[in-house]
Amino acid sequence: MNRKVRRRKKRIRLLLLLFILLVGVLAATFVVNGIGKDGKNKGEQPIQQPEKNNGVSEEQPDAIPDISVSIRATGDIMFHPSQIEGAYDALTDTYDFNNSFKAIKSIIEEADIAIANFEGTTAGNSTYSYQGYPLFNAPDEALDAIKNAGFDILSTANNHSLDTRRAGIIRTIEQIKQRGMEPVGTFIEKPETRVLIKEVKGIKFAFMAYTEMVNGLESVMSPGDLDAMVNIVNETKMKEDIIYAKEQNADVIIACLHWGDEYSRTQAQRQEVLADMLFKEGVDIIFGSHPHVIQPTQTLEYNGKTKFIAYSMGNFISNQRVETLVPYGMTEHISKYTEDGIIIDIEIEKKGETGEVSISNISYIPLWVYKGFKENGTAEHVVYPIMDYIESAELNEDSKVRMSRSYADTMVQMNAE
Repeated sequence: MNRKVRRRKKRIRLLLLLFILLVGVLAATFVVNGIGKDGKNKGEQPIQQPEKNNGVSEEQPDAIPDISVSIRATGDIMFHPSQIEGAYDALTDTYDFNNSFKAIKSIIEEADIAIANFEGTTAGNSTYSYQGYPLFNAPDEALDAIKNAGFDILSTANNHSLDTRRAGIIRTIEQIKQRGMEPVGTFIEKPETRVLIKEVKGIKFAFMAYTEMVNGLESVMSPGDLDAMVNIVNETKMKEDIIYAKEQNADVIIACLHWGDEYSRTQAQRQEVLADMLFKEGVDIIFGSHPHVIQPTQTLEYNGKTKFIAYSMGNFISNQRVETLVPYGMTEHISKYTEDGIIIDIEIEKKGETGEVSISNISYIPLWVYKGFKENGTAEHVVYPIMDYIESAELNEDSKVRMSRSYADTMVQMNAE
Protein backbone atom coordinates (compact mmCIF):
# COMPACT_ATOMS: atom_id res chain seq x y z
CA MET A 1 0.00 0.00 0.00
CA ASN A 2 1.51 3.26 -1.01
CA ARG A 3 2.13 6.08 1.35
CA LYS A 4 -0.80 8.29 0.14
CA VAL A 5 -3.38 5.59 0.76
CA ARG A 6 -2.04 4.99 4.25
CA ARG A 7 -2.19 8.69 5.06
CA ARG A 8 -5.79 8.87 3.73
CA LYS A 9 -6.93 5.94 5.88
CA LYS A 10 -5.20 7.49 8.88
CA ARG A 11 -7.05 10.77 8.36
CA ILE A 12 -10.38 8.90 8.04
CA ARG A 13 -9.74 7.03 11.29
CA LEU A 14 -8.82 10.31 12.98
CA LEU A 15 -11.97 12.05 11.75
CA LEU A 16 -14.08 9.07 12.83
CA LEU A 17 -12.52 9.18 16.27
CA LEU A 18 -13.14 12.92 16.56
CA PHE A 19 -16.78 12.41 15.53
CA ILE A 20 -17.24 9.73 18.17
CA LEU A 21 -15.72 11.98 20.81
CA LEU A 22 -17.98 14.87 19.77
CA VAL A 23 -21.08 12.70 19.99
CA GLY A 24 -20.00 11.52 23.44
CA VAL A 25 -19.49 15.08 24.68
CA LEU A 26 -22.91 16.15 23.39
CA ALA A 27 -24.60 13.15 24.99
CA ALA A 28 -22.90 13.85 28.31
CA THR A 29 -24.04 17.48 28.17
CA PHE A 30 -27.66 16.43 27.66
CA VAL A 31 -27.47 14.04 30.57
CA VAL A 32 -26.03 16.70 32.91
CA ASN A 33 -28.78 19.15 31.96
CA GLY A 34 -31.42 16.51 32.56
CA ILE A 35 -32.66 16.40 28.98
CA GLY A 36 -33.85 13.05 27.81
CA LYS A 37 -34.33 11.66 24.38
CA ASP A 38 -37.87 12.93 24.28
CA GLY A 39 -36.75 16.54 24.86
CA LYS A 40 -38.42 16.77 28.29
CA ASN A 41 -36.73 17.91 31.49
CA LYS A 42 -36.44 14.84 33.66
CA GLY A 43 -36.17 17.11 36.79
CA GLU A 44 -39.76 18.22 36.39
CA GLN A 45 -42.35 16.18 38.28
CA PRO A 46 -45.34 15.26 36.23
CA ILE A 47 -48.58 16.98 37.23
CA GLN A 48 -50.55 14.47 39.22
CA GLN A 49 -54.18 14.23 38.38
CA PRO A 50 -56.58 14.07 41.36
CA GLU A 51 -57.56 10.58 42.27
CA LYS A 52 -61.08 9.64 41.60
CA ASN A 53 -63.38 9.58 44.72
CA ASN A 54 -64.49 6.01 44.02
CA GLY A 55 -67.38 6.64 46.45
CA VAL A 56 -65.18 7.44 49.49
CA SER A 57 -66.09 10.78 51.21
CA GLU A 58 -63.32 13.31 51.82
CA GLU A 59 -62.34 14.06 55.45
CA GLN A 60 -64.50 16.85 56.93
CA PRO A 61 -63.10 19.59 59.22
CA ASP A 62 -63.68 19.13 62.97
CA ALA A 63 -67.12 20.29 64.11
CA ILE A 64 -67.20 23.32 66.40
CA PRO A 65 -68.27 22.04 69.84
CA ASP A 66 -71.26 23.41 71.74
CA ILE A 67 -70.56 25.53 74.84
CA SER A 68 -72.38 25.26 78.17
CA VAL A 69 -72.22 27.70 81.09
CA SER A 70 -73.80 27.14 84.50
CA ILE A 71 -75.27 30.12 86.39
CA ARG A 72 -76.36 29.69 89.99
CA ALA A 73 -78.25 32.55 91.60
CA THR A 74 -79.69 32.99 95.05
CA GLY A 75 -81.40 35.59 97.22
CA ASP A 76 -80.67 37.88 100.15
CA ILE A 77 -77.45 37.60 102.14
CA MET A 78 -78.01 39.50 105.38
CA PHE A 79 -76.08 39.67 108.66
CA HIS A 80 -78.18 40.39 111.73
CA PRO A 81 -76.73 40.96 115.24
CA SER A 82 -77.00 37.31 116.31
CA GLN A 83 -75.02 36.26 113.24
CA ILE A 84 -72.33 38.85 113.91
CA GLU A 85 -72.08 37.90 117.58
CA GLY A 86 -71.94 34.20 116.75
CA ALA A 87 -69.05 34.72 114.33
CA TYR A 88 -66.94 36.69 116.82
CA ASP A 89 -63.81 35.17 118.38
CA ALA A 90 -62.90 37.08 121.54
CA LEU A 91 -59.44 35.50 121.74
CA THR A 92 -58.37 36.87 118.36
CA ASP A 93 -60.81 39.79 118.14
CA THR A 94 -61.81 38.59 114.67
CA TYR A 95 -64.89 37.23 112.92
CA ASP A 96 -65.38 34.01 111.00
CA PHE A 97 -68.61 33.44 109.04
CA ASN A 98 -67.43 30.41 107.06
CA ASN A 99 -69.48 27.96 109.09
CA SER A 100 -72.68 29.53 107.77
CA PHE A 101 -71.73 28.53 104.21
CA LYS A 102 -70.11 25.13 104.83
CA ALA A 103 -73.04 23.06 103.52
CA ILE A 104 -73.51 24.92 100.23
CA LYS A 105 -69.87 25.72 99.40
CA SER A 106 -69.43 22.86 96.93
CA ILE A 107 -72.72 23.73 95.19
CA ILE A 108 -71.76 27.37 94.69
CA GLU A 109 -68.20 26.54 93.64
CA GLU A 110 -69.44 24.22 90.88
CA ALA A 111 -71.11 27.11 89.04
CA ASP A 112 -69.34 29.00 86.28
CA ILE A 113 -71.03 32.16 87.58
CA ALA A 114 -72.51 32.41 91.10
CA ILE A 115 -74.50 35.51 92.04
CA ALA A 116 -76.41 36.74 95.11
CA ASN A 117 -77.86 39.90 96.61
CA PHE A 118 -75.60 41.37 99.30
CA GLU A 119 -78.06 43.27 101.44
CA GLY A 120 -76.11 45.67 103.57
CA THR A 121 -72.74 47.38 103.74
CA THR A 122 -69.20 46.87 105.00
CA ALA A 123 -68.33 50.39 106.14
CA GLY A 124 -65.81 49.36 108.80
CA ASN A 125 -66.35 50.08 112.52
CA SER A 126 -64.79 53.50 112.94
CA THR A 127 -67.92 55.56 112.21
CA TYR A 128 -70.60 52.87 112.38
CA SER A 129 -70.63 49.88 114.69
CA TYR A 130 -71.24 46.40 113.34
CA GLN A 131 -75.00 46.09 113.36
CA GLY A 132 -78.08 44.66 111.66
CA TYR A 133 -81.53 46.06 111.01
CA PRO A 134 -82.35 48.85 110.38
CA LEU A 135 -78.86 49.97 109.30
CA PHE A 136 -76.86 46.96 108.18
CA ASN A 137 -73.08 47.07 108.57
CA ALA A 138 -71.21 43.76 108.60
CA PRO A 139 -67.52 43.04 109.31
CA ASP A 140 -65.26 42.62 106.31
CA GLU A 141 -64.91 38.94 107.23
CA ALA A 142 -68.48 38.47 106.02
CA LEU A 143 -67.22 39.14 102.50
CA ASP A 144 -64.33 36.72 103.09
CA ALA A 145 -66.85 33.95 103.77
CA ILE A 146 -68.97 34.90 100.75
CA LYS A 147 -65.92 34.77 98.52
CA ASN A 148 -64.73 31.53 100.11
CA ALA A 149 -68.16 30.00 99.41
CA GLY A 150 -67.60 30.57 95.69
CA PHE A 151 -69.63 33.66 94.78
CA ASP A 152 -68.47 35.75 91.82
CA ILE A 153 -70.97 38.62 91.53
CA LEU A 154 -72.86 40.50 94.23
CA SER A 155 -75.84 42.69 93.45
CA THR A 156 -75.46 45.72 95.72
CA ALA A 157 -78.50 47.72 94.60
CA ASN A 158 -81.10 47.23 97.33
CA ASN A 159 -83.07 49.13 99.98
CA HIS A 160 -80.09 48.97 102.37
CA SER A 161 -77.49 50.36 99.95
CA LEU A 162 -77.43 53.71 101.77
CA ASP A 163 -77.48 52.37 105.34
CA THR A 164 -73.97 53.75 105.96
CA ARG A 165 -74.37 56.60 103.51
CA ARG A 166 -72.00 57.58 100.71
CA ALA A 167 -68.86 56.39 102.49
CA GLY A 168 -70.50 53.01 103.07
CA ILE A 169 -71.27 52.56 99.38
CA ILE A 170 -67.68 53.34 98.45
CA ARG A 171 -66.04 51.11 101.03
CA THR A 172 -68.40 48.21 100.37
CA ILE A 173 -67.55 48.28 96.67
CA GLU A 174 -63.84 48.51 97.45
CA GLN A 175 -63.95 45.54 99.84
CA ILE A 176 -65.92 43.40 97.38
CA LYS A 177 -63.44 44.12 94.59
CA GLN A 178 -60.42 43.52 96.84
CA ARG A 179 -61.63 39.96 97.27
CA GLY A 180 -61.91 39.33 93.55
CA MET A 181 -65.69 39.57 93.35
CA GLU A 182 -67.63 42.03 91.21
CA PRO A 183 -70.40 44.34 92.46
CA VAL A 184 -73.22 45.46 90.22
CA GLY A 185 -75.82 48.15 90.85
CA THR A 186 -73.81 50.64 92.97
CA PHE A 187 -70.75 52.66 92.01
CA ILE A 188 -67.94 54.69 93.60
CA GLU A 189 -68.52 57.46 91.06
CA LYS A 190 -70.46 57.95 87.86
CA PRO A 191 -69.44 54.96 85.73
CA GLU A 192 -68.79 54.84 82.02
CA THR A 193 -71.43 52.11 81.94
CA ARG A 194 -73.82 50.70 84.54
CA VAL A 195 -73.61 47.26 82.90
CA LEU A 196 -71.21 44.54 84.01
CA ILE A 197 -69.94 42.58 81.00
CA LYS A 198 -68.50 39.15 81.76
CA GLU A 199 -67.37 36.56 79.21
CA VAL A 200 -67.21 32.90 80.25
CA LYS A 201 -66.17 30.06 77.92
CA GLY A 202 -66.96 32.17 74.87
CA ILE A 203 -70.42 33.27 76.00
CA LYS A 204 -70.77 36.97 76.79
CA PHE A 205 -73.07 37.97 79.67
CA ALA A 206 -74.38 41.42 80.59
CA PHE A 207 -75.51 42.05 84.18
CA MET A 208 -77.57 45.00 85.38
CA ALA A 209 -79.00 45.59 88.88
CA TYR A 210 -81.67 48.00 90.15
CA THR A 211 -83.64 48.61 93.34
CA GLU A 212 -87.13 50.03 93.73
CA MET A 213 -86.26 51.92 96.92
CA VAL A 214 -83.54 52.91 99.41
CA ASN A 215 -85.75 53.12 102.52
CA GLY A 216 -86.34 56.85 102.15
CA LEU A 217 -82.62 57.65 102.48
CA GLU A 218 -82.39 59.49 99.16
CA SER A 219 -81.93 62.75 101.04
CA VAL A 220 -78.59 61.69 102.56
CA MET A 221 -76.95 62.17 99.15
CA SER A 222 -77.03 64.93 96.58
CA PRO A 223 -79.26 64.21 93.59
CA GLY A 224 -76.18 63.98 91.39
CA ASP A 225 -74.41 61.47 93.62
CA LEU A 226 -77.57 59.42 94.06
CA ASP A 227 -78.08 59.22 90.30
CA ALA A 228 -74.46 58.26 89.72
CA MET A 229 -73.88 55.84 92.60
CA VAL A 230 -77.12 53.86 93.07
CA ASN A 231 -79.27 52.27 90.39
CA ILE A 232 -82.84 53.08 91.38
CA VAL A 233 -85.47 51.66 89.02
CA ASN A 234 -85.77 53.99 86.06
CA GLU A 235 -87.13 52.71 82.76
CA THR A 236 -85.14 55.15 80.66
CA LYS A 237 -81.83 54.13 82.26
CA MET A 238 -82.73 50.47 82.08
CA LYS A 239 -83.49 50.70 78.37
CA GLU A 240 -80.18 52.52 77.85
CA ASP A 241 -78.38 49.69 79.64
CA ILE A 242 -80.06 47.07 77.47
CA ILE A 243 -79.04 48.97 74.33
CA TYR A 244 -75.46 49.13 75.62
CA ALA A 245 -75.46 45.38 76.33
CA LYS A 246 -76.60 44.70 72.78
CA GLU A 247 -73.92 47.01 71.38
CA GLN A 248 -71.36 44.93 73.29
CA ASN A 249 -72.75 41.83 71.55
CA ALA A 250 -73.93 40.28 74.80
CA ASP A 251 -75.33 36.79 74.27
CA VAL A 252 -77.37 36.86 77.50
CA ILE A 253 -78.71 39.88 79.42
CA ILE A 254 -79.47 39.32 83.11
CA ALA A 255 -81.31 41.82 85.34
CA CYS A 256 -81.11 41.62 89.14
CA LEU A 257 -84.10 43.45 90.58
CA HIS A 258 -84.73 44.36 94.23
CA TRP A 259 -88.47 44.87 94.16
CA GLY A 260 -91.90 43.70 95.26
CA ASP A 261 -93.63 43.63 98.64
CA GLU A 262 -91.94 42.25 101.73
CA TYR A 263 -93.29 38.89 102.98
CA SER A 264 -95.70 38.52 100.04
CA ARG A 265 -95.44 35.12 98.36
CA THR A 266 -97.12 36.46 95.23
CA GLN A 267 -95.58 38.96 92.85
CA ALA A 268 -97.15 42.40 92.59
CA GLN A 269 -98.66 43.62 89.34
CA ARG A 270 -95.98 46.30 89.05
CA GLN A 271 -93.35 43.54 89.02
CA GLU A 272 -95.10 41.84 86.12
CA VAL A 273 -95.38 45.10 84.18
CA LEU A 274 -91.69 45.95 84.63
CA ALA A 275 -90.63 42.40 83.76
CA ASP A 276 -92.70 42.45 80.58
CA MET A 277 -91.05 45.69 79.48
CA LEU A 278 -87.55 44.34 80.18
CA PHE A 279 -88.19 41.09 78.32
CA LYS A 280 -89.57 42.94 75.31
CA GLU A 281 -86.50 45.22 75.26
CA GLY A 282 -84.10 42.26 75.29
CA VAL A 283 -83.48 41.01 78.84
CA ASP A 284 -83.30 37.20 78.99
CA ILE A 285 -83.27 36.40 82.72
CA ILE A 286 -84.54 38.25 85.81
CA PHE A 287 -83.40 37.35 89.33
CA GLY A 288 -85.54 39.01 92.00
CA SER A 289 -84.97 39.76 95.67
CA HIS A 290 -86.34 41.84 98.59
CA PRO A 291 -89.58 40.14 99.75
CA HIS A 292 -87.53 37.77 102.03
CA VAL A 293 -89.84 34.94 100.98
CA ILE A 294 -89.93 32.93 97.78
CA GLN A 295 -92.21 34.13 95.01
CA PRO A 296 -93.05 32.15 91.84
CA THR A 297 -90.73 31.48 88.95
CA GLN A 298 -91.90 31.51 85.34
CA THR A 299 -90.58 30.40 81.98
CA LEU A 300 -92.01 32.58 79.22
CA GLU A 301 -91.76 32.87 75.44
CA TYR A 302 -91.06 36.17 73.69
CA ASN A 303 -90.85 36.08 69.90
CA GLY A 304 -89.92 32.42 69.99
CA LYS A 305 -87.18 32.88 72.58
CA THR A 306 -87.33 31.41 76.09
CA LYS A 307 -87.11 33.88 79.00
CA PHE A 308 -86.94 33.12 82.71
CA ILE A 309 -87.93 35.05 85.83
CA ALA A 310 -87.63 34.34 89.55
CA TYR A 311 -89.71 37.11 91.14
CA SER A 312 -88.06 36.53 94.54
CA MET A 313 -85.51 33.93 95.63
CA GLY A 314 -86.15 34.47 99.33
CA ASN A 315 -83.48 34.67 102.01
CA PHE A 316 -80.20 32.91 101.45
CA ILE A 317 -78.85 33.55 104.97
CA SER A 318 -80.33 35.72 107.71
CA ASN A 319 -81.75 35.65 111.23
CA GLN A 320 -85.32 36.06 110.00
CA ARG A 321 -87.46 33.14 111.16
CA VAL A 322 -90.48 32.26 113.29
CA GLU A 323 -88.71 32.82 116.62
CA THR A 324 -87.43 36.28 115.71
CA LEU A 325 -90.42 37.70 113.82
CA VAL A 326 -93.45 36.49 115.79
CA PRO A 327 -92.46 38.58 118.86
CA TYR A 328 -92.65 41.66 116.61
CA GLY A 329 -96.21 40.95 115.53
CA MET A 330 -95.80 38.78 112.45
CA THR A 331 -97.87 35.62 112.37
CA GLU A 332 -96.19 32.22 112.33
CA HIS A 333 -97.98 31.46 109.07
CA ILE A 334 -96.05 34.25 107.33
CA SER A 335 -92.77 34.29 109.25
CA LYS A 336 -91.98 30.61 108.62
CA TYR A 337 -91.40 31.34 104.93
CA THR A 338 -88.46 33.65 105.77
CA GLU A 339 -86.44 30.52 106.60
CA ASP A 340 -86.75 29.36 102.97
CA GLY A 341 -84.37 30.04 100.11
CA ILE A 342 -83.56 28.70 96.67
CA ILE A 343 -80.61 28.39 94.35
CA ILE A 344 -81.70 28.78 90.73
CA ASP A 345 -79.45 26.68 88.50
CA ILE A 346 -79.64 27.75 84.86
CA GLU A 347 -77.62 26.21 82.05
CA ILE A 348 -76.90 28.44 79.07
CA GLU A 349 -75.93 26.73 75.84
CA LYS A 350 -74.25 28.15 72.74
CA LYS A 351 -74.38 26.02 69.59
CA GLY A 352 -70.96 25.72 68.01
CA GLU A 353 -72.15 25.51 64.42
CA THR A 354 -74.76 28.30 64.49
CA GLY A 355 -73.74 30.47 67.46
CA GLU A 356 -77.32 30.30 68.74
CA VAL A 357 -77.57 30.92 72.50
CA SER A 358 -80.45 29.64 74.62
CA ILE A 359 -81.54 28.50 78.07
CA SER A 360 -81.10 24.74 77.89
CA ASN A 361 -81.98 23.67 81.42
CA ILE A 362 -83.39 25.09 84.67
CA SER A 363 -83.29 23.31 88.01
CA TYR A 364 -83.79 24.26 91.65
CA ILE A 365 -81.92 23.64 94.90
CA PRO A 366 -84.22 24.43 97.88
CA LEU A 367 -82.50 25.82 100.98
CA TRP A 368 -83.37 26.10 104.65
CA VAL A 369 -81.58 28.18 107.30
CA TYR A 370 -80.76 26.44 110.56
CA LYS A 371 -80.27 28.34 113.81
CA GLY A 372 -78.75 26.69 116.86
CA PHE A 373 -76.67 27.71 119.84
CA LYS A 374 -73.05 27.01 120.70
CA GLU A 375 -71.61 26.18 124.12
CA ASN A 376 -70.78 29.82 124.76
CA GLY A 377 -74.44 30.75 124.25
CA THR A 378 -74.01 32.54 120.93
CA ALA A 379 -76.01 31.53 117.89
CA GLU A 380 -74.84 29.78 114.78
CA HIS A 381 -76.67 30.07 111.47
CA VAL A 382 -76.14 27.56 108.68
CA VAL A 383 -77.79 27.44 105.28
CA TYR A 384 -78.50 23.86 104.20
CA PRO A 385 -79.43 22.39 100.81
CA ILE A 386 -82.48 20.48 101.96
CA MET A 387 -82.26 17.30 99.91
CA ASP A 388 -78.62 16.76 100.89
CA TYR A 389 -79.35 16.99 104.63
CA ILE A 390 -82.97 15.89 105.10
CA GLU A 391 -81.73 12.53 106.44
CA SER A 392 -78.47 13.72 107.95
CA ALA A 393 -77.56 12.82 111.52
CA GLU A 394 -76.14 16.34 111.77
CA LEU A 395 -79.65 17.74 112.32
CA ASN A 396 -82.28 16.95 114.92
CA GLU A 397 -85.82 15.80 114.15
CA ASP A 398 -87.36 19.24 114.67
CA SER A 399 -85.01 20.67 112.06
CA LYS A 400 -85.90 17.91 109.63
CA VAL A 401 -89.61 18.54 110.08
CA ARG A 402 -89.07 22.22 109.34
CA MET A 403 -86.91 21.29 106.36
CA SER A 404 -89.68 19.10 104.96
CA ARG A 405 -92.22 21.90 105.29
CA SER A 406 -89.77 24.31 103.65
CA TYR A 407 -89.10 22.01 100.69
CA ALA A 408 -92.80 21.46 99.97
CA ASP A 409 -93.66 25.16 100.17
CA THR A 410 -90.68 26.16 98.03
CA MET A 411 -91.34 23.72 95.20
CA VAL A 412 -94.96 24.87 94.97
CA GLN A 413 -93.61 28.25 93.89
CA MET A 414 -91.39 26.90 91.13
CA ASN A 415 -92.51 27.03 87.50
CA ALA A 416 -95.82 28.70 88.28
CA GLU A 417 -97.78 29.55 85.15
